Amino acid sequence: MPRQLGHATNASQAPSLAPRRRSIGISLLAIEKACGACFFQAAATTLLVLHARNVTHPLQVLFAAELREDPHDAAANLLIGFLPQVSTTALLTLGLVALGDMLLHAIEAAGLWLGQLWVEYLILIETAGLLPYEAYEIVRHLTPFKLLAFGINLVIVAYLARRRLRSKSARAATKLASMSD
Repeated sequence: MPRQLGHATNASQAPSLAPRRRSIGISLLAIEKACGACFFQAAATTLLVLHARNVTHPLQVLFAAELREDPHDAAANLLIGFLPQVSTTALLTLGLVALGDMLLHAIEAAGLWLGQLWVEYLILIETAGLLPYEAYEIVRHLTPFKLLAFGINLVIVAYLARRRLRSKSARAATKLASMSD
């Protein structure tokens, strides 16, 4: 029987009509990126509102009512004395950086959720590029948070690299099998 164009000759060649299942690792990474986007959105909004209102002592403003009630409140005065003043330029810069991070995390989350391969490469390169800096920070001053962040990022890099290498070897095996037919 002659083969017709556009039709598969057996079930293994038929295109799957069922949606491709997303791996649990990619789903977790997409959720992490979406949560990161929400965090950076909140940070950007807060910083840009403080900049727009020209508030350079944000925590002092929070304690203003407490100090009006009791101007001799030692705890509030001590805490305020330790808090630095933030320039409006720094607020604007930090707000724009947080906004950029929010956009990056949102794009990464959406790309992972939609199964875009280029996003996996972007996250792999971005995360692997920060590992040396994180290692330097751990050596300079070890904290549990830095160690945890480094470990999580190491797992992400290993997972994505393994996925890409597996995918590449599977494509090579398929190509080799089709050449032998």
